[in-house]
Amino acid sequence: KQWYHRRVRGTHSGTFHCDEALACFMLRQLPTYKDALLVRSRDPAVLSDCDIVVDVGGVYDPATHRYDHHQRGFAETMSSVSGGKMAFDTKLSSAGLVYHHFGRQVLAEMASDISEDNREIIYRRLYEYFFEEVDAVDNGINQTEEKPKYHVTTTLAGRVRSLNPNWNDEKQDFDGQFAKAMNLVGQELTDRINGMARVWLP
Repeated sequence: KQWYHRRVRGTHSGTFHCDEALACFMLRQLPTYKDALLVRSRDPAVLSDCDIVVDVGGVYDPATHRYDHHQRGFAETMSSVSGGKMAFDTKLSSAGLVYHHFGRQVLAEMASDISEDNREIIYRRLYEYFFEEVDAVDNGINQTEEKPKYHVTTTLAGRVRSLNPNWNDEKQDFDGQFAKAMNLVGQELTDRINGMARVWLP
């Protein structure tokens, strides 16, 4: 009898952020992971059984599909991981790591009617005008060294943050709210891709 192995995506439990929600959404677009279970945990034993892990575990190792950026000494940027082909020096979050390794495949699934050359143009532009912001915000990198004149609270990262359960909620459904966060960032990414492919590019 042959046993069917259902793949498992892993990320951390508890309070969530934009980067891992976006990373998990991107993986769900790929044939390899579209039916994969999503496990949210910080237990190393649980995570070790996952086929791919993002934003937790303290390891960045593409060979074993581990994509964390919190470990001491991690300083990868899109420039460093691309061998200088993409000149962006913002430290990567889990979203940027997954985008680097799987972004072209994601675009092939989400914009399959666009030529490969045009998808490559979108790949580079999408990092510059979407993913770099997510990476910077998650890593606490300010947009400017000057003191802001007002607070910006309605960014994508801010909207994801607001989906976390309140500390005084009677029932704190982190997993349910994380699913909403994935849908939120997924719609944003879809809109950006469609805008670039069908409005900006032509």
